Amino acid sequence: MAEISLTGDQMLTVLEAVAKKGPVSAADVARGCDINRTVAYRLLVTLEQRAYVRRGHDGYMLGSAVNELVRQLDRDISAIARPLMGTLANAVGETVVLHFLNKDEAVVTEQALGNRHLVRVQHVPGSRHPLHLGASGWAMLAFQDQKTIARIVKKAADPVVALERIEQTRRDGYAISHDELQMGVHGVAAPLIEPDGRCNASLGILVPSTRADTLPALTPKLLELAANVTSHL
Repeated sequence: MAEISLTGDQMLTVLEAVAKKGPVSAADVARGCDINRTVAYRLLVTLEQRAYVRRGHDGYMLGSAVNELVRQLDRDISAIARPLMGTLANAVGETVVLHFLNKDEAVVTEQALGNRHLVRVQHVPGSRHPLHLGASGWAMLAFQDQKTIARIVKKAADPVVALERIEQTRRDGYAISHDELQMGVHGVAAPLIEPDGRCNASLGILVPSTRADTLPALTPKLLELAANVTSHL
């Protein structure tokens, strides 16, 4: 096995601690990472100078450099997904959409329109909606940490039903919605789970109500697309 840098490993451990627990103090980081407090402080100062963390009144939290890395990842996923989405949209004749997670919302980043039908669903890139509405939101929400899920389900009309739906989505590997964001629009969405287990994006297929009965047949094609995209991450 290749040797690793102890300092580099400690710095990444500290950054992960800030991401999961922030805002946190240097003492909290030292305890959580099982390292000397002086070492923890020195690593935090280094990360702060590079803008990977920033210090506020309540402690250290993630900085702007992390946001830029996330934006770069978003661009990478979009670049991978875009041509594959177009191929699927043309094959099935329906709208294929890519959503990204942004705080507690799902944001439309890309869409590919099928050209087989006169009536089709369109999303405006940049439009957003709560995670607990729409298949694309549910597909991402189901694979968030428990703290995020607990916060989001409180906003749902029925938190118990919302939790059941999350469990169902995890079991199935995809989410389905009917008339949630817009009457007459139905969708199926699959999460894009990264190698580290995080889920910051989802792919979906949208159909009008007149073709809602086609969703079961479209689902395997969507799952194949999602697997294809994630295999390149």
